[in-house]
Amino acid sequence: MDLNVIKEILNPFLEEHNLLFYDTVLEREDGNLFLRVYLDKKGGITIDELGLANEYLSERIDKYDKDLPEYFLEVSSPGAEKVLRNYDEVKENIDSYIHVELPNMIYEGVLLEALDDFNITMKINAKGRFKKVTFNYNEVKLIRLAVKF
Repeated sequence: MDLNVIKEILNPFLEEHNLLFYDTVLEREDGNLFLRVYLDKKGGITIDELGLANEYLSERIDKYDKDLPEYFLEVSSPGAEKVLRNYDEVKENIDSYIHVELPNMIYEGVLLEALDDFNITMKINAKGRFKKVTFNYNEVKLIRLAVKF
C-alpha cells in the first residue's frame, strides 16, 4: 500500500476539523506490524480529535490495505517534542522552546528568529546567563521542540 493514500483518505476530515497531517509510518515492532498516523493541530490536538480521526480512517482504509498483512492502526500526535522537519516548520515555531544539535554543540532555548537567509537565533541559558546564539539551518543535525524542565 502506498502510504500517501492515508493523507488522501484523511484530507476531508482534516479540513473539517482544522487538523494537520504530520506523518505516516509503517513499522514492525515486537513481531507486530503497526501503521502509525501522526496528526497535529495549532495549539495542540486533543485525545477526542485523535479518536475521531482513528474511527474515520478505520472505516475507510479497508479497500486500500488488502496487500498488507494484519496490522495495528495507531493515530496519535507527534508529541510535545516533535521534530521540526523543514525550515518552514522552524519558522512556524518562533517563541517555542527548542532543542538543537549541531556538529559540535547542543543547545536548548527559545527560538527567537528564523530569517530568510536560513540563519536561526535562539536565546539560551549559559551557566545562569542568558545569551543569544546564531547558526545556519544548514548546520543543523536535529531540531525539535523541547519541554523545559
